[in-house]
Amino acid sequence: MLWIHPLVQIAVTLLALWVMEMGVRRALFVHLGRRSVLFPWKRHVLWGKVVLLGWLAGLVVGVWAMRHSFGTWGVSGAHYTVSALIAALVGTGYASGHLLDRVKKRRRFLHVFHGLNNTALLALALFQLWTGWGLVRMFLLP
Repeated sequence: MLWIHPLVQIAVTLLALWVMEMGVRRALFVHLGRRSVLFPWKRHVLWGKVVLLGWLAGLVVGVWAMRHSFGTWGVSGAHYTVSALIAALVGTGYASGHLLDRVKKRRRFLHVFHGLNNTALLALALFQLWTGWGLVRMFLLP
């Protein structure tokens, strides 16, 4: 039962690396003038939504699993604390991405803000993999 959370989060984080790679292509095109770089807009939007909603669903499952298994939440320390920050960044990333997708026009800062937010989100997710591995060793492995 407790294995569901780490397995889903690992899969979603691997998918996030691919989505981020697509975003980097866009940054190269827009900011460095590399016109030969193609940006798959619709694929980036679709899989970006999957990643953000997957992280949020995984967070909910993780909190529920800890509550169900241990009778409380927050026992995982930094892993739990960082998940609250991730929840906020997921909302910000989803909202900014939705606006960029729905209202297509030249912008000065929103796309940069979106990219920086989601880069921070990916960095925090990688940190969560590291702290989560410690929890897996402590609670799930003999």
